[in-house]
Amino acid sequence: MGLLYPGALIFFAIVPALVLAYLARERPVRVTVSSVLAFRALRGLRKERFGGLPRFNWMFLVELILLSMAVLAMAGPYIVRKSYPIAVVIDNSAAMQAKLDSGATRFEDAIGKISRRIAATDANGQITVFATAPTPHRIAAPFDSNTEALIAIRAMKPTDAPNDGNSVASLLGSLLSEGRFSKVIFVGSQAVADPVPPGLDTILVDDAIANLALGSFELRREMFGEEALHARIAVANFSSQPKQIEVVVEGDGRRLGDAHETLAAGESGSLEFRALTPASVYRATLMPDDAFPLDNVAYATGGSVKKVSILFITPMPADAAGLDSIPGVSVRTVAPGSFAPEDLRNADLAVFEYSAPKELPGVNSLIVMPPPGDPVFDFQTTPATAIQIAGWRSTDQLTDSVNFRMLNFGQGEFLGVHPWMAAVVSGQGGGLLLRGERQGHRFIATGFNPFPYLGRRNLPMSVLTLNILSYLAGLGASSGGYHTGQPWLVPAGVETVMLPSGRKVKATPGTLFTEVSAQGIYELSGPDVPATPRPVNLDDFAVSDFQSTPMLKVETHRAFASREGLTEKAPLSAMVLAAILAIGALEAMVVYRRRRKPLEA
Repeated sequence: MGLLYPGALIFFAIVPALVLAYLARERPVRVTVSSVLAFRALRGLRKERFGGLPRFNWMFLVELILLSMAVLAMAGPYIVRKSYPIAVVIDNSAAMQAKLDSGATRFEDAIGKISRRIAATDANGQITVFATAPTPHRIAAPFDSNTEALIAIRAMKPTDAPNDGNSVASLLGSLLSEGRFSKVIFVGSQAVADPVPPGLDTILVDDAIANLALGSFELRREMFGEEALHARIAVANFSSQPKQIEVVVEGDGRRLGDAHETLAAGESGSLEFRALTPASVYRATLMPDDAFPLDNVAYATGGSVKKVSILFITPMPADAAGLDSIPGVSVRTVAPGSFAPEDLRNADLAVFEYSAPKELPGVNSLIVMPPPGDPVFDFQTTPATAIQIAGWRSTDQLTDSVNFRMLNFGQGEFLGVHPWMAAVVSGQGGGLLLRGERQGHRFIATGFNPFPYLGRRNLPMSVLTLNILSYLAGLGASSGGYHTGQPWLVPAGVETVMLPSGRKVKATPGTLFTEVSAQGIYELSGPDVPATPRPVNLDDFAVSDFQSTPMLKVETHRAFASREGLTEKAPLSAMVLAAILAIGALEAMVVYRRRRKPLEA
């Protein structure tokens, strides 16, 4: 036993004040009264003096005890005892939705096993429960009883988001290294690789399930002006036998087509739908159904309904005029001298022509022929009167369908090696198109000017311009690029997102939207934005492959605490305060009863 704040014992110095209070003696005063009642009424006018022997009674002893206990409570008494705090890490990722041979899902089996383990565990210690998906997190404050922990665990639900194996292994290693737990229990579908760290108990819920899976669902237009869409759907056979699969595609609830394929054991491939009727929302369904229904469905959308808002910062406003001819695009021009970062608030992307921002923009941006040595990007430029293309990445979204041999850049500048932007298109004197990411935003810099946009009058350059805008804003890009568990930026003007469950969530443009743990269609809307569907898919063959689940490599940074329990200081101040209240209430009751007796007589 000890004291957390021994310095508080100095307040015992106020005990003599209680003794002084009892040294005050009543002075005798002669009072003539006509009755006892009048005497009782006048006794409050008594006068006191100090002197003589103190008249201690039982009330003095009670008050002395109460005062001493109050000082003791301030000092923070505690006792040292053994405790057995436990950390429980539960895998609630998408893979836990797979069904076992028993008919129950992995997650249901995991909850049953960990519930039985906790029910049989010594309750002398707190239980802290963690979930692994979409990112590892604690579900609530530590529970003081097994019953509270069991209620919270049984209320958990699996998500459609996959696990990040490195993050889960890091969480387990951190819990083992902190020294706050006598044991860490992990229940999930991934085994822990040897050597298993001491103090880690694993409950493996696994089964080598034969599974057929849908992957990415991509839509694109084959050529300008064509309404029909081309779809490409990835498929895989994660089983030990060849399988024939069928994929049916629906658009806005109407069946649009189907395709068949036979896949060998462990083979992956793709199915093509070359002319899908335009629709707002597309749904692909894999048949036959199997034990993991989550990857038997995939969603896509025909394109964004809302216009992409472009802020064009330029000294030559005429260069931005041609962008208005692109369907679904709105453009606002600002002179470089009038531009302020607040102008980007309602923009999906920014174009800086012949200029560069003074601070890193908060939206995806294109920098056209930037000046040398700007303080933000620090481009190294070399002027060129005639630009010749020397090479480009042939398999890249930015160069897709671009005929570089027909491009004529004219004059411009070569961009030197950049610390965080890589060259996609290069000339003999350096880079001509650089791409990089910073602080969650995409940036492209060009040593040539792709504007004004001339459409079919300069088709090679127009295709390259559309690829750049597609990369920065999603215009004309694949509609299947959003995945469960991966946040995305809220577009300009969007203030509300309706989840697949139907629940509406407030959103702020330009910030990350993180509630993407469910597969399905998310509906984005705002005061000036019509309801816009956005597909979010699992699209992760690593999750769908139950034949070869990767193992977790858990490393600890220091020796784990003894399994015999941890010593902790159990404060007693609350108990002391409760005793003070009880004694005080008892004293008040006794005094009240004694004062009432003469009146009753």
